[in-house]
Amino acid sequence: MKVLNEIELRDIIEGCTVLGTGGGGSPEEGWEMIEKALKEGKEFKLIKLEDVSPSGIVPMPYFVGSVSGKKVESVYPQGEAVRSYEVLEEYMGRKFEGVISTELGGANTAAALVTAAMLERPIVDGDPAGRSVPELQHTTYYILGIQMAPFSVVTPFGDEIIVPKVKDDIHAEKIVRSIVAATGTNVGVTSHPIEGQVLRNSVVPDAISYARKLGKALREARENGEDPIKALIEAGNGFLLFRGVATKSTWKDEGGFTIGEFELEGIEEFKGQVYKVFFKNENLISWKNGEVDVTIPDLISVLTPEGYPVTNPNVKEGKEYVVVGFPAPELWRTPKGLEIFGPKYLGLDIEYTPIEKKYSR
Repeated sequence: MKVLNEIELRDIIEGCTVLGTGGGGSPEEGWEMIEKALKEGKEFKLIKLEDVSPSGIVPMPYFVGSVSGKKVESVYPQGEAVRSYEVLEEYMGRKFEGVISTELGGANTAAALVTAAMLERPIVDGDPAGRSVPELQHTTYYILGIQMAPFSVVTPFGDEIIVPKVKDDIHAEKIVRSIVAATGTNVGVTSHPIEGQVLRNSVVPDAISYARKLGKALREARENGEDPIKALIEAGNGFLLFRGVATKSTWKDEGGFTIGEFELEGIEEFKGQVYKVFFKNENLISWKNGEVDVTIPDLISVLTPEGYPVTNPNVKEGKEYVVVGFPAPELWRTPKGLEIFGPKYLGLDIEYTPIEKKYSR
């Protein structure tokens, strides 16, 4: 078990924001939650997958909604994610052993970290997505046929809902998203109460440590006056996709999602070229000069030239940005993974091409 210090936590959140591919929630809000817990003297404990006991239950608490969801004062001092964890624990009548993040993102990973710290549980060094994803069925659990229910939903108004059984994760997504749309705000959810013996073989291992590695690379490069983009690409085995100035940036809130696109006009070695990215909470597909470039499940991340990751829909016209890409975790590249979260999810009749077949380092 490792107790994470403030610098390590900051690195994790920045790395998670990169891996959030524009989604995963606001890192500023995520850090605010963490900072509050630190001031209260809470410890953030990280354990490896193999340290979870075979019968220990480790569910995942998180937020569901869009960046434009209205902010309301919560009736829960510790927040809806923490309360949703408690509600599910009360329903099942068993003390949960720990917490796992639902996705790697600035706010949702923070929600898991804070839930663990506030309830004095460890967070597991793994993740059922290895990135941020737009919908509840986009998990390695769903790829492997592991049930989401029972799960809990908590709103900031004090509504507490238990769903003991559901047809599948796609229906669960519709149920939770309808609550988000009906209340007009984000909600806390805790789902997938899975025992350690199943957990070990169903998530992306060492995901939190990987995020910390990326955040550390960015921070140290800035501190040492080095190129943070280069450092990030080296740390994450990634690729430089584009450099340019934003000429278009549009978005809307639709059905509990933030949906939009932005375009960049190339600079430096990309001068004379155009790059477009479409997002549904997360960046899902990009085009270079009108041709499909990178698609999910591979990661498309946007940063400032100074190496600060940008969340959607915060690309501003007239500003300069860098687009980088990373290979998806292997489970997403299986036939089932691609069926759930590949080009067909976007309605495209094209085959998935791994990013490393298009780009070289």
